Order: sequence, then C-alpha cells, then structure tokens
Amino acid sequence: MNNIKFLSSEDAVSEVVDFVTILGLLVLSIGLIGMAGYPIVKNAQEANHIENTKQSFIVFANNFNKVVMGQAPSQNVELKMYGGSLSVTGSSSINITATNSINENITLVPDRQMRSIESVVGENVVAYEGTGVWINYPNGNTILVSKPLITNQSNLLVIPIVTVGGISSVGGSGMSRVTAKGVPNVNLYKNVSNISVTINSTYSNGWKNYFVNVMAWSSCSSGECTAKLEMKNIDVYIINIQLDTEVE
Repeated sequence: MNNIKFLSSEDAVSEVVDFVTILGLLVLSIGLIGMAGYPIVKNAQEANHIENTKQSFIVFANNFNKVVMGQAPSQNVELKMYGGSLSVTGSSSINITATNSINENITLVPDRQMRSIESVVGENVVAYEGTGVWINYPNGNTILVSKPLITNQSNLLVIPIVTVGGISSVGGSGMSRVTAKGVPNVNLYKNVSNISVTINSTYSNGWKNYFVNVMAWSSCSSGECTAKLEMKNIDVYIINIQLDTEVE
C-alpha cells in the first residue's frame, strides 16, 4: 500500500519540474550572456589590437623617416599582427605646382606615386603614407595618427616625397618585420609663390584634416585633396626618395 502511494505521489514530479525549470533558466541565462557578452569582448579585443598597431606604426614612422631625411641608410621594425595582413600596396600619388618669380606656372612634383604600407586589423587599416600614419575605419572616416614631415617656417617650405617600393605581403598572426632603405635627393626651388599640393589617396580625408589644422594652408576639397599655400617669394625644398621596402 505504501509503495502504491509513493508511486502515485506528485512530490517527485514537482521536484523534477523545479529542477528542469531552474536548469532551463540557467541555460537561457548563459546563452543570453554569451550572445551579449561575446561581441563586447570581441570589440574590446579588436580596439586593443588597433591601439597596439597604431603605437607600433608611430615607432615605425619615426624610424623610417630617418631614412627619408638622410639620417640613416636603412631601418627595420618588427610589428605584431593580429590575424590580418601587412603589405606594401596602394596607388596614391602627389602633385605639386607653384608660380615662379615671373608669375609662370611651374611643376615641382609631376604626379609622383607614393603608395603605402598597410596593416589590416579586423575591418580597420593602419597605414604609413607620405611620412605620416593614418587609420582608415569601415565607415570611410580616416584619422591622422602621426603628422607628415611637411615643414613650413617663415619663407621656407620642406616637403618630403616618399615612394614606397616593393610588392611584398604577409598574413596571419605573430611577429613580422619591415625593412626599408633608400637615399634621398633634394631639389630646391627658390622664390616661388602659391604652392598647390594635390594628393590622390585612400586617405584623402585624413590629409584634408591635416591641412585644415596647419596654419596658412587652405582646406582640401572632398575626394581628391588639393591644398594651397598662398604665400609669396618662398624657397621650397623637395626631398625625393624611393623607399625600397620588404615585408617578411
């Protein structure tokens, strides 16, 4: 009789239902935490990777610009990769014109190719171009990380024109090394006026923001960036260099 009462009792069923309910809520909570938390963790990790890459490219630019300015024959820098790619790429170019002492239009730099060294981190790109460092975001916005070595003081203007040579590229994670060498040569244009710099680049928006914040330069237009320095009778030094680069 007791066995029959135990088997027909609903106490065990109630305990099982409670256990299943609690287990279901626990699994659901873990699932919700995973769904909500994973993107946050992933975004934080990617932001950290971008910041690390940005800092590495600042060091990278400081070292490579020593070659550009003739302070060292070559430089090599190690960069950590985070599952993306590191490559010498791009088709950016620069053109510089002015007027001479008799008001004739002259070309100081005729459509010189620049190109860039780019590190892809997720959907973001950190790049060295024109002696500066830029970050290009998926929404198309480009910010300046490290300023180009364009110097404008009194009646003297210095503009480095860097062509990044090479076609090498690596991908994955871990450490990579970038080596660059080259010998600069300098062209001097004395007593010129109304300097116009046109840059056609993936990072044109970044170049626009750069010129906006540099005294005396006019703002670039959208798309292709053309900035003007409406000063008279200045001496312009153009530093030309082919930066032979290898990524390994």
